[in-house]
Amino acid sequence: MPQRPPPARPGPSATGAGGAAPGTGTLAVRLRDDPDGDVRIVGAYPPPLVPADVGALLARPPRVTRYGRHRRRGPRAARAWSAASVVLAVTGAGLLVLGPTPAEAPVHRVVAAPAELPPEQPARAASAAVAPVAVVRQLPASPPTAVRIPALGVSSDVMELGLRRDGAMEVPPGAYPVGWYDRSPTPGQLGPAVLAGHVDWAGEPGAFAGLDELLPGDTVEVDRADGSTAVFRVDRVEEHAKDAFPSDAVYGDLDHAGLRLITCGGTFDEDTGDYADNVIVFAHLTG
Repeated sequence: MPQRPPPARPGPSATGAGGAAPGTGTLAVRLRDDPDGDVRIVGAYPPPLVPADVGALLARPPRVTRYGRHRRRGPRAARAWSAASVVLAVTGAGLLVLGPTPAEAPVHRVVAAPAELPPEQPARAASAAVAPVAVVRQLPASPPTAVRIPALGVSSDVMELGLRRDGAMEVPPGAYPVGWYDRSPTPGQLGPAVLAGHVDWAGEPGAFAGLDELLPGDTVEVDRADGSTAVFRVDRVEEHAKDAFPSDAVYGDLDHAGLRLITCGGTFDEDTGDYADNVIVFAHLTG
């Protein structure tokens, strides 16, 4: 039995069936369930491509803007630069609107101007504004050896006096000399130096006769064992009853070098042989 030649494969041929031109041949297709029957499809396979149609396919339709005008795309570099410009513009606008945050805001230090100082006052006015410092005049300790009262013409040696058994101060044994109470400061030291003398003795004037006649400003000079002389100026003269003796004023502490001169005064009692009062001179050291 003669063999049937194999069917032609689908695909293009140099010439179509019957020598047709390219794109106008036929294609023989064998049906799956009919091995003996062929179906011929008439027409070009594959369809011919026209060069004009290829350009139309590759070309993109122009975009239409909202204003109805055609806008062509520019080169890629131009588009990239335009996009970068837009980003920079938006960023700058945001910086202008937002501004720097409080944390990034520059800090400005405000320094107050120094207050104007008043012009310097003259040295005389400045020294006047300073309170003067009080200088306490005093001398080192040295026992007295003699005393003089120029206003009364008195001059006497000085002896030391202590306390009697009853606690009273001793008195000189006669009209002279004057006695210095040795438990008081020496004349010229800080505190009250106490000298005592009789107004009279055995009918004769004593060393301190006329003491009640001294006036404020009169001077009293006391020679000392160290060879110096302490000069005092009288402040006041007082007279007190012996039973009202001003012990605190006479023996009390002082803030300066003072002197107390004590003698008898007032009415003389013939029965007791004593005077009723005491005359006290208060003085301060001047040199």
